[in-house]
Order: sequence, then structure tokens, then C-alpha cells
Amino acid sequence: MSLSKVYDFSLYTPNYYAKGFLAGGVCCSVTHGGAVPIDVVKTRMQLEPALAELGMVGAARSIVKEGGAGALTAGLAPTAFGYLLQGSFKFGGFEFFKVNLAETYGDQAAWGNRFMLNSVAAACAEFIADLFLCPLEATRIRQVSDAEMASLSLPSAASAILKKDGFVTGFYSGFVPI
Repeated sequence: MSLSKVYDFSLYTPNYYAKGFLAGGVCCSVTHGGAVPIDVVKTRMQLEPALAELGMVGAARSIVKEGGAGALTAGLAPTAFGYLLQGSFKFGGFEFFKVNLAETYGDQAAWGNRFMLNSVAAACAEFIADLFLCPLEATRIRQVSDAEMASLSLPSAASAILKKDGFVTGFYSGFVPI
């Protein structure tokens, strides 16, 4: 076997990429969805100085006392759906870009440049993933920080943001920090 043909790239089928896409989406959705109560408390502490003075546990108790336990799930739908998309494109996309860059460079050159190729693959996948995440993250933040938005469903809240602020300002003004 020649040095330029060490890997069998025919193993990387659409099914291979679909597994990475699905696994990344499920894992990111579950982990980020599970952290929503912590994020609700953190966001509310940032927006309300009186809550910040109570500390994390005191702020959580205050939020539950004021709005019930369900208040800690504000923004759960856009978080779970947003990170389902983001994780899918991040992990599935990374595998896609990594394999295709390696195949383009050839086995030996890909191995010699593996840090650069993996970095480029990760950056491309993350950029695309964040394009999908940003509108949902903007909706989540509005639902956590605005009681009126919190009472709306994900589609209704997103529609209200679109109507009030437009597509780019409403959904992508936070793209650079993400």
C-alpha cells in the first residue's frame, strides 16, 4: 500500500455523517436544555441587580417564589431546538469538513497538517452551526428577560421579534459574541 492511500475514504458515507449529525444534535440539546434553569437565574441576575445581591441560590428561590417552578424553564423550547440544530451542524459538519479536507490534501499531507485541517474544519462547522443557533438564542434571551415574551410559544415569540426588530437586527445582532 502506498503512503498516499492509507485511508479508505469510501467508509465516510452519508450514513456516517448522519450519525454525527444526530448524535451532536441530541447531546447538545440535552445538555443545554438541562442547564436552562441555571441560565435563567444567571440572566435574571444580570438584568435585575436586586436578584444579583441574593446570590445564585437566593435568586433561584426568589424567581420560583415569584413565578413558580415553571419560571426556571423560560426559554427551554428555543434552547433545546436551537442547540439541537447547532450541535447537529457542529458535530456533523466537523466530520464532513475534516474528512473532505483530509481527502483533498491526501493522507500524508493531511497528517502533517492535521492541527490546521482540524481547526479549519471546526471553524467552518461552528460558523454554519451558529447561523442556525443565533435566531433561537435571541428568542431565548427575550423569553427569559421579558415576561410578555415568556408567555409566548417559540413561533409566536420569534414572530414578535421579527415584526418588531426585523430579521437581521432581531435575530443576528448577537452573532459576533456567539
